[in-house]
Amino acid sequence: MAFTYSGNPGSSTRDLVRFLITDTNAAEPLFQDTELDYLVTTWENGYTAAIAAVRTLIGRVADGSSESKKVGDLSLASSTGSSTGKLLSLIQQLETARFSLYPAAPIVNHNSLIKTVEKKDEDSGSDFVLGQMDNKT
Repeated sequence: MAFTYSGNPGSSTRDLVRFLITDTNAAEPLFQDTELDYLVTTWENGYTAAIAAVRTLIGRVADGSSESKKVGDLSLASSTGSSTGKLLSLIQQLETARFSLYPAAPIVNHNSLIKTVEKKDEDSGSDFVLGQMDNKT
């Protein structure tokens, strides 16, 4: 399994996704290159692919398991609840950043922009036309 990160998020979309989800440590990779390549090709931009990656991570850690280790008098415990909360917060940050870079585009019914008198009778516009409920025979 391959893990590559150039250190420059601008060099590729995969590196941008790794940077956004903080998957930059080759010793402990969160995703392999092939997994991120799949997300990048499936989603429209790096930010949306990063959000999908974080949702995948939530699925991995949301099994409710907790880990505890004890060495002598020292004990450490970690819960997935705190990890899930951090990942959900990261999703919100990424969605905000994505919306700033790629604002939502309105969907326009071009027929609704035409004056009513210029519309064809057979067109189904989105506004009221005088006599539209009359029986046409």
